[in-house]
Amino acid sequence: MPMIKQRLLRILIVALFAGGASYAADRSQWAASYDPATKTRFIPIELWTGGEWDGTRELRMTSANLSFGKRGEKRISGPLMWTRPGTGEAVQVYERNNKGKKQLFALSSRGDGLGRVFDSRYGRDCMDEVKFPLGVWTDGETRVFDVPCNNGSLQREIVLTIEKLDFDYGGVPHSLQFHWVVDGGKDRGTDMRYIYSPGRGLVSLDED
Repeated sequence: MPMIKQRLLRILIVALFAGGASYAADRSQWAASYDPATKTRFIPIELWTGGEWDGTRELRMTSANLSFGKRGEKRISGPLMWTRPGTGEAVQVYERNNKGKKQLFALSSRGDGLGRVFDSRYGRDCMDEVKFPLGVWTDGETRVFDVPCNNGSLQREIVLTIEKLDFDYGGVPHSLQFHWVVDGGKDRGTDMRYIYSPGRGLVSLDED
């Protein structure tokens, strides 16, 4: 075999082993987030953003740049600073775009979830909404959130239930499935099931 081809082959083998080692390390960090004895899991922001996670058990607004959806039509980017209208409060947010629909997501003051602080479809201004669970949750756990909106003139109730805390979805281990219901699930978009996978973010969305 010519010397150049031998060198190229060695480079390719080294790259493959390095990539495999990195992938294994990433998987081990996600595996360590789940405790099968207590059936609890630490859910990081990176599961929502689809970003790399170093295994650190603290909620940090790490860099996000993810395109997803069947045709890559959805995108998450950030974090960036946003000023809440009316109060002038500066909030760190992620921006999510989908065919002209713009949403801004921020960490709740309790650190138990990410929720919308802005949605271009509605005129609501809500505090501490939880659209995605964060931190330590238990398999099968249900939490109820009372969310004040529009300076207290509107009250919304969110019920979030963990259905599958750590499972394989589409060949991707350590995925998460939860059921999200707001205002009793009476209207469109108020009774949803979501599945998120490491490195991919949102991979399945079903409406009841």
